[in-house]
Amino acid sequence: MYWLKQVQEPKYWLLAIAAALVTLHLTVLYQADDSEALSMSILFWLTITSLVWDKQEDLKLDSGIFSSCLGVFIISFVLVRSASPEGYQPSICPFLSLLGLCLLASGVKQLRDYWKELLIISLLIFSPLLAYLLKAIDLATLTAQFSTFSLWLIGTGAEREGVFVIIPRSLFMNGGKVEVFGACSGIGNIIQMFSIGILFLLMIPLNKVQKIICMGIAVLLGFIINALRVSLLAIFVASSEMDAFDYWHKDGGSLIFSILSVSLFGVFCWLLFLRNPPVESDAGGK
Repeated sequence: MYWLKQVQEPKYWLLAIAAALVTLHLTVLYQADDSEALSMSILFWLTITSLVWDKQEDLKLDSGIFSSCLGVFIISFVLVRSASPEGYQPSICPFLSLLGLCLLASGVKQLRDYWKELLIISLLIFSPLLAYLLKAIDLATLTAQFSTFSLWLIGTGAEREGVFVIIPRSLFMNGGKVEVFGACSGIGNIIQMFSIGILFLLMIPLNKVQKIICMGIAVLLGFIINALRVSLLAIFVASSEMDAFDYWHKDGGSLIFSILSVSLFGVFCWLLFLRNPPVESDAGGK
């Protein structure tokens, strides 16, 4: 009955509760048909799992009565909220779930051991705030400006009117225009790349200058790749290729550009930070 004794250990109960709460979160996003939030949430939870796994031997699973009761209360609150269709808030409830788990596992005094994990899941809370800030700087106009400039560079004679990117009629194109708004403004791409940049910083030790460069490149890639996607959409409209426009405008084509952004960021990080790790000098060196 060795397996029965193992199952009774607290860490297995914590693992089961964690699996249930993560499944609840991802199921809500799946049912909401929010593929972008679902993919990012899966990445967040995988990163959190990796961080906890790496330090599992150093964690102190010793929660007091007060911390345990508080953790149970928070998790119960999340479960009660999830009973109604609109009660579960995908931006807040995952953080509360993880906070409750940390309290159950190690108590209030040891919450500092989980600061990285809590910071990662709190990105879901700060994403709406970041989206609001991006809207405040008129990101749609900036995207339209960059897109128009990139089209002008390849000789299309593109012009801009507000948030409209216009390609005039020519020998090869019928002409047309696209409006930059909503998802086309790049808010989702920039938030995604910002979050991935944070994940990279939490997993790979870098100095302050490298951190600034890393985050700057992540945000810049999100903006540029999305603006190039808008340029491509404008070309499709001007060429009367509406089937191609529909594909690259919707989730299928948009996902490809998101993958491209992440891939380029990964290549950048490997070339700059990971390809040549610091070499320790030998004790017997000159």
